[in-house]
Amino acid sequence: MEVALTKISRNGQVVIPSEVRRDAGIKPATQFLVFNEDGNILLKQIKKESLRSDMLLIDKIKRSEDEIKDGKFIKVDTKISDEEIDDLLMG
Repeated sequence: MEVALTKISRNGQVVIPSEVRRDAGIKPATQFLVFNEDGNILLKQIKKESLRSDMLLIDKIKRSEDEIKDGKFIKVDTKISDEEIDDLLMG
């Protein structure tokens, strides 16, 4: 994982440092989804082959967050496998 420091311009632009772009395979005209989670900004590359699954995952996460806020949750034994946890949460 590559880590670098950057800042926002007066025009609201952020430069992704070259070493990070290179490590991530980002080329000019790459498009991103931009998320704001409590002031933390996340960029996710839009890749044609994974866009649908990315959007479905975002929807599942949002629904899960809403259910947690409504007091709905599932207690599980943390010794179960990741796949079993996924099945419980996403099933």
